[in-house]
Formats: sequence, C-alpha cells, structure tokens
Amino acid sequence: MKRALAGFGLAFAAAELAGAYLPLSALLLTAAFLLLAALVWRVRRAVYPACLPVVLGLAAGAVWAAGYQGLVAAPQRALAGQTVTVTAVVQTDAEPSFQEGRLRGTLVLQGVPGCSAGVRAYCSSFPGAEPGEQFRAVIRLEELEQDAYRLGRYADGTFLSAVYQDGYEPLEPSRSPVFALYELRMGLSRRLRLYLPRPLGGVEAAMLLGDRTQLTDTLEESFRAAGVSHLLSISGLHFSLLCGLFLIGPLAGTLRFNRLYILFEAAVLLFYMALTGFPVSVVRAGVIYFIMLLGYALVQPPDTLTSLGVAALFLGLQNAYAACDLGCQLSFCGVLGVQLGAAVGRWQRQRWLPEEEEEDPDVPGWRRRLLRAGLQLLETLETAALATVATLPSLLAHGMSTSGVSVLTNLLVVWMLCPALVLGILVLLFGAVPLLLPCMRMASLLLSLWLHWMVGIIGWCAALPAAYLYLPRRYTLLVLTVLILLGVLFWRRGRVLWFLPAAALCLAVSVGLGVRLQRDVVRVALVGTSGNACAVVSQNGHAVVFFRGGASNLNAVQTYLDENGRLQWDAVIDLRQDPVEQDFPQQTAHITLDTLPRGPAQPSLPGGWELDCWHDGGGNLAVLGIDGYHIAFTAGQPDPGQPVTVDLLCAAASLPECVQPRTILTNASEPRLQDWDTQAKVYRGDTPTAVLRPGRSATFEEVKPIAVQ
Repeated sequence: MKRALAGFGLAFAAAELAGAYLPLSALLLTAAFLLLAALVWRVRRAVYPACLPVVLGLAAGAVWAAGYQGLVAAPQRALAGQTVTVTAVVQTDAEPSFQEGRLRGTLVLQGVPGCSAGVRAYCSSFPGAEPGEQFRAVIRLEELEQDAYRLGRYADGTFLSAVYQDGYEPLEPSRSPVFALYELRMGLSRRLRLYLPRPLGGVEAAMLLGDRTQLTDTLEESFRAAGVSHLLSISGLHFSLLCGLFLIGPLAGTLRFNRLYILFEAAVLLFYMALTGFPVSVVRAGVIYFIMLLGYALVQPPDTLTSLGVAALFLGLQNAYAACDLGCQLSFCGVLGVQLGAAVGRWQRQRWLPEEEEEDPDVPGWRRRLLRAGLQLLETLETAALATVATLPSLLAHGMSTSGVSVLTNLLVVWMLCPALVLGILVLLFGAVPLLLPCMRMASLLLSLWLHWMVGIIGWCAALPAAYLYLPRRYTLLVLTVLILLGVLFWRRGRVLWFLPAAALCLAVSVGLGVRLQRDVVRVALVGTSGNACAVVSQNGHAVVFFRGGASNLNAVQTYLDENGRLQWDAVIDLRQDPVEQDFPQQTAHITLDTLPRGPAQPSLPGGWELDCWHDGGGNLAVLGIDGYHIAFTAGQPDPGQPVTVDLLCAAASLPECVQPRTILTNASEPRLQDWDTQAKVYRGDTPTAVLRPGRSATFEEVKPIAVQ
C-alpha cells in the first residue's frame, strides 16, 4: 500500500471515532476480528495484504480507544456525585452566562479527593470576571449531560460537569503562561480593531488571532449560511502565509531548504499555535506544516496525505476523543476533499494534456494555453465542490445545516483571505511603533475597505434562495454512501468517465425519490429554551408555530425555519399567559389564546388543520388535529372541565393535569419525572422531533426514551 503511514493514522482516528459511539465489547471484538483476518490472509497467501496498514490502524485505534476510556475517562467520570471544596481556575473559553454577573466555561479544579492532578469540568454558571481568575468554592461534580455537546467536551479533555454551590472566595490570578499568552492575544485583538468598524474588526480578529468574542450574531449567521464559516477559524492557510512571508522572489530558492531558516519558521509556528490557544484545527494544520518543514530539512518532498495521517495519529494518542470534535472532522475532511480534487486534476491533465502534446511543435501554442487554462479552472471548481461534499457527512451527522451556495461563495471570497491577513499583520506591526501610527491608520483603512467588500459578497451569497438547504440527514448519508460505492466501483473497473453520468442519474433519482417521500410529511419539533420550548409544526414548506417563551425562543424558531429550507411561517399560536410584544413576521396569522374569551374556541388555521383551544385563568391549551392524530400544547395548568386524551403532548416544564397523552415529547434537560404521574412514553432531546407520515404511525428523531418512576 502506498502512503502506509497515512492509511495507518487515518484508520487509527476512524477507529477512535467509532469507539466513542460503540460499546467497548463491540470495539474490542472488531479489533480482534481484523487482526485475525489479516493473519488468515498472511497464512493463505503467504503475503501481507495491501490494506495491512489500514487494518493495523483500525485495530490499534480500537485498543487505544478502549484503554483511554478505561484509564483516563472512566476514573474521572467516577468522581461524579461528590460535593467538594476546591480551588478553581477559570479557563480561556469562559464567556458571559445567562445569569447576569456570571460566567460559563471550563474550570480546572485542584484539590479533588482521590485525584492529584487538576480535573477539568464544565460549569454553566459561576461567579467570575475573566479567564485566569482563581477562586475557592463548594462545587458539586456531575456527569456531563447526554446532549449534542458531550463528545465535543470529551474531545477537549472535559469529562465532568461542575455545579457551583456557594462559598465563593477569590484568590490571586493564575500566573500560567497560558493566560499570559491569552492576555497577549486579547491585547493584539484590541490593537487590531482600534481603527476598524466593530463588525469588521471582529471578523479580522477571528481570522487572524482566533478571537471570536467580537463577532456579531448577524455576521456569523451570514458566514454560516454562505458556507464559509471555516474562514473564521485558523487553518493551514494561515501557516502557509506566515511561513511564506520571507520566501519572496530570489529568496524562495535559497531559504526554503536553509536549516536555520526552517528552525525560525518552526519557532514562529509554535508561538502562533500557543498564541491561539492550541485549538484542534490549529494543531492539525501545525503538525502537517511541521512535517513539511522536516521534509525540507531532510531535502525530501513533503506528502500531504502522510502528514495528515501523522497529525491524526498525534491527536488521537493525546486524546482518544479528539476525532469527535466537529472542527477536527471538518478540517480533516476538507483536506481530504482538496487532495481528491488535486488527484482528479492530475488525472485530467495526464489524459487531455499529456507531456508529448506539451512538447509537440505542431500543436498551436494558443491551443495549449487555452486547454491548460480550462483544465485549471475545471480543477478549481472540482476541488471546491469535492471539499464541500467531503465535509457534508460530518455536518449532517452533527445535525448542522448545509449551504447550497458554499461552492460559489468559496470561489468568490477564499482568495480574498490572504490579502486580509497580510493587511492585519501590517496593522499590528505598524501599531507596535508609535512613529508609524499614520501607517497603521492607512493600513486599517485599506483593511476595512477590503473586509467590507468581502463581507458584502458573503452577505449577497447568503441571501440567495439556495443558501439554506434542507437535507434529510439519514437519507442524504445513504445517497452519499451509494455515490462513494459507485465511485470506487467505476475506479476499480477503469471507467472513471462513466461515473459522471451514473452519478448524475443516481442524484436525479434520489432527489426525485426524496421529494416524493417527504411530500405531506408532518414534522413537530420542539425548539428553544430547555423546558419551555416552542413547537414548530411543518408540512410541505409551510409551518405553524405554537409559541412559548421570549426573544431567545423567537430567534431559535427563526433559525430552525431557515435551516430547514426557509419554511414559510403561516401562523403563530401564542400560548403565553402574559404575552409581551414580539416581533413576529407580519405575514403570519397571529392567534393569542390569552385574548380569546374564556372557555373552548376553534380558531381557523391557514393550512386547514383542526385547532381546538381552551383558555382560563390557570393556563392555555391548544390541541391540533392532523388526520386523526391529536397533539396538545399547553402553558400553565388549564382546566377544561374533563380530561383531554391526545396522542402526543409537547410538554413545557410541568405536566398539565388535564391532559392524558399516550406519548410525551420534551426538551427539558432534567425533567421532573417524579412529578409526572403518567403511563405515557416519554422522549427527550435537544431538538426532539415527531414525524407523521400519511397512513403510518408517528416516529421520533433526535430523542432518547426516559423512564417515569
């Protein structure tokens, strides 16, 4: 197998990723089976299989994942349930909490009984001012919630949740170099943003220094909708820029293999990684670039795939959950997509522009130049498309939305990143010398103009109709798997060109089948604040919202509608008992139950669904009927006079006594099950969803069943 180290490292990371989701017994049995299969192949064929590095990587990754869980993760999770007085150090990810005057983020706890080293724990609310602060307090340790963030916290080495109790006692701030570098980064960020408009300064600080604290929600949403969120994260492009600053003109040939200059580059890279806080994407890019520098030092050609495999192995050895980080997955998948695009480009040049044609004097020069330019443009388009498709499985697996204009936006603005970074570095260099303050202002002006154009293009792309693309997760992953299998089959048969029409036909059939399968399907999703979520009922591109909560729930509903194909918001049924003014879309029908006459009512809905409502002093009740399936939504404790039997209850924080549901759907993080005297099935999740298909029973997505005692 070519690039054996690449195969071993990537397979090692893939096994660790599987180990995060599979039971320990299944993981070890799989590793044993792979080793046995390789041994049988060796005995029967008297040669080692070509895929042996991959097999060994999978087996080694499985064993390491099992060992890491048993030796590192399990002992820390065993500390859950203790209430201890500890010294806590606030880490650099701290940010304002939902409670005024509180922070949320990771704490390193010193003095936990039975643990000599510091224990990392995530706390959603604690007194504090800034990262690096130390305090003593009474902390209760708990296991992390089984939510979408759990494995991401595992990837950061955090296996516990900390609940602040009382006894806050401030101590001297930590003098760790980590916080000194953090203060330096924040100081550089302030200097960088000194003469830049606030939104644009936040974008530049995120791209150059990894400081995302000044990004506005509107800009982040635009970047995400346009499919270029990766521009706001430090990646290999930044390292290429830093290491290439001095490789200009005649210096490029003499300095590239100069060992003293290579050491200087390595020192700059290490400092830059430490300055940005060693995020996973930066470590991945840094390891790849360090390997490339090592190749230059040994006068050996660098290989990106081998470097990628070594980076995967390095990250996996220090933390077996590193592959669970979404940023890490997107980073690796993006690089693999780019490499695949480069391989396709080389194949195209060998087929359509062979070396003999380049040297043939009978071939007109304009024809060669035109063909070369066309192949270069085609390779650029293919690379952007393949990089986007390569990241799609990770986005879908994490429940993230996808952008239909990602390829277009990347082609339009990625080339603008390097000038923006160069201008940002010039601003910082000029700002370090007081005499060069006019130059700093001029560079800031140029940078603000450049960022204004860049953000304007991104905003235009985000406003396109295809920006918010709804793709059913399981169905899309199935289609991608079929396309990959087709690609491998045609490649093994030597019929790569035939793959294009076959893939186009497969996509056309899958899109048509997907549209047909989604027709008339009703989805009921709980969106917003934990325990008091809104319910979004959608069908065929239209939505009805049963509203509870405040402004944060309104934003969550709008985000959900956008991410699911910009659903048309037809009506809002306001369940709040004391409704305050909210900025609902003007085109929606607004039904406020609290303003209706007391007793039963049957307001009409635009979609023709049956709606029965009840309003009294104790609360509000709405029952939606869809083809004989009845769904209840409540606020407070209404009293309709007799029990109401429904198929599904989209529950708030408390269970209404008047409703007798067969199934309960909730997004409460800790539902008070002891207060729920019910025989119903209970499902919970971050965004739990009920799916009603015509003529079939309801199914549930993004949920896990919980038991009522």
